[in-house]
Amino acid sequence: MHWNSTLYSSIDEAVGKKHGIAIIALFVQIGKEHVGLKAVTEILQDIQYKGKSKTIPCFNPNSLLPDPLLRDYWVYEGSLTVPPCSEGVTWILFRYPLTVSQVQIEEFRRLRTHVKGAELLEGSDGILGDNFRPTQPLSDRVIRAAFQ
Repeated sequence: MHWNSTLYSSIDEAVGKKHGIAIIALFVQIGKEHVGLKAVTEILQDIQYKGKSKTIPCFNPNSLLPDPLLRDYWVYEGSLTVPPCSEGVTWILFRYPLTVSQVQIEEFRRLRTHVKGAELLEGSDGILGDNFRPTQPLSDRVIRAAFQ
């Protein structure tokens, strides 16, 4: 998730505004371990709870993108998938999935939505997962493909 720092002074200001937010997204499929993601999954246990951070030395986010020959993508104007579900989000969705191992997925499933020791809301287990909303109607949105 990226915010337009040319037009807005903070991510909070950019949310819900035209050209405010861009999200690069990939489908994920289970298979072999993703070597580029390993640098991230190895430190997740250290940042399991909200508010924690850790520097990953020598991490190249480009390693998470598909092979340069497989970088077909769609672009459309949409919204955030979690509250406040604000409009004004430019989505860039890669056509080909990122293959990760089941173990790597499980590391992400251990992440929590709360500060360690915090009291959880009734009905919440605090696990960060399935944090999406149902597919929304296309309405008058235009989906553009960067491939034939």
